[in-house]
Amino acid sequence: MAVAAALAGVASCNSSSTSEAVTELDGSAIVKSFTLVENEKVLPDLDSVFFAIDLVNGEIYNADSLPKGTRIAALAATITTDNASAVTLYIPRPGKTDSIVDYLQHTTDTIDFSNGPVRLEVVSLNGLTKKNYNVRVNVHNVVSDSLCWGSTAFAPLAAPAGTVKQRTVKQGSYIYTFGSTGSSYSLAATGDMAAWQQQAFTPGFDMDVNTITATEDAFYALSEADGTLYSATAPAGPWTSRGIHFHHLYGGYGTELLGLCTDVNNQPGIVSYPSMRQVDAPEGFPVAGTSPAVTLEAPMATSAQMIIVGGIDSDGGNSADAYGYDGTRWARLTSDAGKRLPKALSGIALAPYYSLRARVVEWKPEVFPTLLTFGGREESGEINTVVYMSRDWGMNWVKADSLLQPGPDMPATHGAQALVESHTMNVARSAALWTETGMPCRLPVGARLEGAAASRAIAPVTEWEAPYIYLVGGYDASGNLNAEMWRGVINRFTFTPIQ
Repeated sequence: MAVAAALAGVASCNSSSTSEAVTELDGSAIVKSFTLVENEKVLPDLDSVFFAIDLVNGEIYNADSLPKGTRIAALAATITTDNASAVTLYIPRPGKTDSIVDYLQHTTDTIDFSNGPVRLEVVSLNGLTKKNYNVRVNVHNVVSDSLCWGSTAFAPLAAPAGTVKQRTVKQGSYIYTFGSTGSSYSLAATGDMAAWQQQAFTPGFDMDVNTITATEDAFYALSEADGTLYSATAPAGPWTSRGIHFHHLYGGYGTELLGLCTDVNNQPGIVSYPSMRQVDAPEGFPVAGTSPAVTLEAPMATSAQMIIVGGIDSDGGNSADAYGYDGTRWARLTSDAGKRLPKALSGIALAPYYSLRARVVEWKPEVFPTLLTFGGREESGEINTVVYMSRDWGMNWVKADSLLQPGPDMPATHGAQALVESHTMNVARSAALWTETGMPCRLPVGARLEGAAASRAIAPVTEWEAPYIYLVGGYDASGNLNAEMWRGVINRFTFTPIQ
């Protein structure tokens, strides 16, 4: 605008042959701001909704769409110009001529945005310049913050037919799926959850595939017969016995493995391996059936925190608690009954994901790191189908919003693994691997993700990253392997980002 004003000033000192340039750059035909008038009956803080103004293409729109169902048929607007001589709104009416509103004479009239773009015509103070804008009030066609699984978004497990046990772990940038048919073993690796490379795999011992755990520099597993600990620096081995016995492995913390060792002073104890440092555990600490551990960088913590949820305690009952390990000691994160999981479960799949909540001021979404649980088995043997969530690193748990619950086609399992991997949107996935038909959450064309309002991008955004949850394997109530992988994503993360 400053450049335009300067050029206009220079042009005005020249001959009349430059009048076309003066007309073209007349700033009084520019819309300086556009906002909606507050209307609590439509939406709280409606006047805080941000509208972008594209002067080059003549577009005015709210880049982050309003919530699904917002009524936009009668909204008043505040339009600011620089001494325009005329501001006229042409409001489309299907099957009829446009309704015309002289905004300077009727600033409080309501505008119907429900039938498409409203044409806004602004005439400069001298009457020589006329600029047209298309004004759009965008409303989501779907609920943007729902966890959209897609009823048939699944792929076969990366394991041969006849596999009865499975375990998927991540180390570095690669994901590995181990399988067992009871007489042979399998191993597959991927870097993108799309193309899997099969590897020859013979561990050389009676590996309990369900116990496979990865640290930053090694893989660990227990023998089926007596819980002997084996390790390998590469997933395909060679695997070497460590000569000690464990009852349960909780997870990896850096280069250390945390587990319930049966060789500590002739009685079970929580041990950090390979340092063999015994770690104190709180009363009621689970001894089996815990979720695969996740490690988070919590802002209130001085070090990374490994978290496990659920499991089976020493009395044989299920746990509804979450526990955290900070590199020195374990602590129960759920301090009282009202903050625990609503159900005591074993075999939970735990995902370090996100949830979104609309911030009233400016109607921009806030992204919260969120722990989500999937599946798990009750003491009765019934499989849980409810998703639970914690927005404070495992200290408080509630049933997740209805929009975060999985679809009815998602198989009910316990002992599954949950992984969160970014997928580059608008880049084709392996069509042969994933089946995506009957997608229930159809996304609106042109919907966008708030988060880059200050961007100065000079080219359209064609690719961006969206975090997908992958649920792999698991077992049904009868112990049969679910030989599939499922994935889901919050709708908003799939929307084209703002430029």
